[in-house]
Amino acid sequence: MNIAIIGGGTAGAAAALFLARDGHKVTLHERVATPSPVGAGLLIQPTGMAVLQALGLLDGILAKGAHIDQLYGTSHTGRVVMDLRYSDWRATAFGLGLHRGVLFNALWRALGPQGVEVRTGSDVTQMDDRGTSVMLRSAAGDLGSYDLVVLADGTRSALREQLGIAHRAKPYPWGAVWAVLPDPQQNYRGCLRQWYRRAGQMLGVMPTGAGPANELPVVSMFWSLRADRLATWRAMGLAAWKREVADLAPETRNLLAHIGSAEQMTWANYSDVVMRQWHRGRVVVIGDCAHAMSPQLGQGANLALIDAQTLAASLRTESDPALALKHYSRTRRAHLRYYQLASRWLTPVYQSDHTLIPWLRDGLTNLTCKLPFARGQMLDTLAGVKAGVLFGKYAGTHAPEYAPPSEPVIRLL
Repeated sequence: MNIAIIGGGTAGAAAALFLARDGHKVTLHERVATPSPVGAGLLIQPTGMAVLQALGLLDGILAKGAHIDQLYGTSHTGRVVMDLRYSDWRATAFGLGLHRGVLFNALWRALGPQGVEVRTGSDVTQMDDRGTSVMLRSAAGDLGSYDLVVLADGTRSALREQLGIAHRAKPYPWGAVWAVLPDPQQNYRGCLRQWYRRAGQMLGVMPTGAGPANELPVVSMFWSLRADRLATWRAMGLAAWKREVADLAPETRNLLAHIGSAEQMTWANYSDVVMRQWHRGRVVVIGDCAHAMSPQLGQGANLALIDAQTLAASLRTESDPALALKHYSRTRRAHLRYYQLASRWLTPVYQSDHTLIPWLRDGLTNLTCKLPFARGQMLDTLAGVKAGVLFGKYAGTHAPEYAPPSEPVIRLL
């Protein structure tokens, strides 16, 4: 088929590679004239690594990333709140802290050799589904007619509304300021470390491997902040903020020394996007455009990669585009619904003004982690394989050392 992909982020670029490899004629429309990665480090889970393996990109990405074996969080009193280890899920498993630019470069460098036509500076403003084809238009005129369109233009998509699918796109009241900082001594090797003071303050430090242009080890630092307090944070001054951070996490003073101005800290806000289904006619929605959520569970890039792989598998399963897209929505439903629900539940536990919820969290979470069934559920959630509140499990791919099957499926066990 002649397929257009709108948006060149993780979901769009990965979908372009899978679809081109299957023999489709793929055109990638990217609004930005000179695309570049935006955002802090990514946590790639075993499921995401399996998709990258299927694309033939995993080895190069592993060489630039940082293995993460443990998630460890403590309260301001020193109480252990979270202690999860990937090896307790599967002996060889790990997470991968990755500079966003490394993933971006790996995907984009593969587009040309795979035969994908890339049109940058191509701002699609209208989609006209004619039943047997979809016409794309920009303010300057027609951009072409396609058999199928993949909408992957991110959380703030202006095209999503045109589909007429019932959905909600609601900004979270909380976000974070972040920076990528050098860590030449690799003081945070192997551990995604977090500190909490109730739910109003949260600091995270994640090993992020090396940047795309050098081999210097870096970490991503995140500081939780409510959106309507951003101006107050800026007004308080860098020195006062550093004192606040050091009071919560004294061991981060070495990292704070690398922050010389507030301009080094970038604001990131999040949204919750929920759609009743992810297709209409010959248009399908994937990635953050379809299901953006809080980054608390570290699943955004992984879900986008799985979307791309599943879409290609659905098109191999059903030759009729309409049936293929129905198959896609059906296949992704349980997996995506679980992580959207879990993210919505979990976010106020770590980012809110509540007092009772974090008190219960500090007292019960680590204890719950020690109960075999509950720990198993938490580890499945972390690894990216949960597809139901109790027993549903995503059965497509589980770990990077295993080749993924031709079609990810959902089994309700």
